[in-house]
Amino acid sequence: MKKIIFILISLVLLVSCERKIDEFKPDANGVDFSNFVAVGNSLTSGYANGALYKSGQENSIPNIMAQQFKLVGGGEFRQPLLETEDGVGVSITSNGFYYTTKLSLQLIPDMDCDGKPYGTYSLKPSLYNPNVDQNTLKTNLLAKPAMDGPYNNMAVPGATAQTLFMSGYGLWNPFFKRFATNLSTSIMADAVVQKPTFFYLWIGNNDVLASALEGTDRLITPVDTFAKYFTRAVKSLAESGKSPKGVVATIPDVASAAYFSTISSKLPYNSVNLTAAEASGLNTLYSMYGHPEIVWKEGKNPFVIANSETEWVQMGPEDLFLLNFPTDSVKCKGMGVADQSGAIPKPYPIPGEYVLDKNEQTNIQNAIKQYNEIILANAVQYNLAVADMNAYMKTLQPGIIFDGIKMSLQFVQGGVFSTDGLHLTPRGNAMVANRFIQAINSKYGCNIPQVDVTQYKGIVFP
Repeated sequence: MKKIIFILISLVLLVSCERKIDEFKPDANGVDFSNFVAVGNSLTSGYANGALYKSGQENSIPNIMAQQFKLVGGGEFRQPLLETEDGVGVSITSNGFYYTTKLSLQLIPDMDCDGKPYGTYSLKPSLYNPNVDQNTLKTNLLAKPAMDGPYNNMAVPGATAQTLFMSGYGLWNPFFKRFATNLSTSIMADAVVQKPTFFYLWIGNNDVLASALEGTDRLITPVDTFAKYFTRAVKSLAESGKSPKGVVATIPDVASAAYFSTISSKLPYNSVNLTAAEASGLNTLYSMYGHPEIVWKEGKNPFVIANSETEWVQMGPEDLFLLNFPTDSVKCKGMGVADQSGAIPKPYPIPGEYVLDKNEQTNIQNAIKQYNEIILANAVQYNLAVADMNAYMKTLQPGIIFDGIKMSLQFVQGGVFSTDGLHLTPRGNAMVANRFIQAINSKYGCNIPQVDVTQYKGIVFP
């Protein structure tokens, strides 16, 4: 009986102490979100799947944030939308700008070295839509947006900290040309003239990414150059209106992107399995070509690569293959070992453009570390919120679960990265938008609701 009374008393106490859940009350805590302006690059513009297209822009990080800001007094968020779902991507080549269509996933037959299907299928991105005329895409890209400016989303694919201030940048970058106020203006000039009451600045990814995508560390923006222009960008935005508040973000380690981690997770650096006779033959071959320092042995061996110095070296466990690495050339042509398709075998190192080696990664990571120190110092000086995207992307590496849905940085299946392995899916954008909102709430004492990331699409499978 005493035991029953004790249980009843405990239940009464438990009920009486139970915290009541009040209705969530959005609150800006005095922060003015009525004119929210975002400045950034492709990650902020809504670029995904290797291209810019309308629904990608509609699911951009700042647009997701702006919808939540409306709950605390935020205003309209205007974007320079493309009027196409085919989309257009641009890469700079020796011939100028090259236009492509939106990437889409397709089930494509696996082929052997003779071009015959294995009978198995793989899920792969398909770059081109043959039904879309390239001249039409070019016209769509360069056409003025249907909605007039000014535009709250001032993000431009390809932008760096320095090019934010480049006068006439639209003459070089067609993404900016289509919505710039004139051909002599700069991104920052068109942003600050709007006198934002709250701003977003996430810039610097391309200052290292452009180099990493070439499999080198030689194109990294010098730290002092980044410091000069990032500091100028923060100052310009912070002083453009009546003491506007804002949020900045750190630069993630490029190795966090699926573009740099996917192939190496499937194709180990030491995948060359040799017999004793094969190893002896390769040692003779490489010595004949003046590379006796490359030693082959029976069993597993590393691939041979040509590094940034064009030196032939064997891969190490921390070297990374890029997503554009032609793995079929390893199987069918002997890339990384020896080309035996001709009358006489010859060494066949993997070109450095397909590999980001340990030293290159270290130099890029050192630059990112210094960039982030500059970003944090500016945030302190101007009393800004900081979304630490460098730390956040690392927490996603092993994967996390949202309402029963596992999200990770795994290519395609992880749901965070789109099919280009660099830019995010709508669901990935929603996750990042929440991180920005958390940083704003923490810094300024706001009570801005976060979005339900499960309501946004990840990869759409065929």
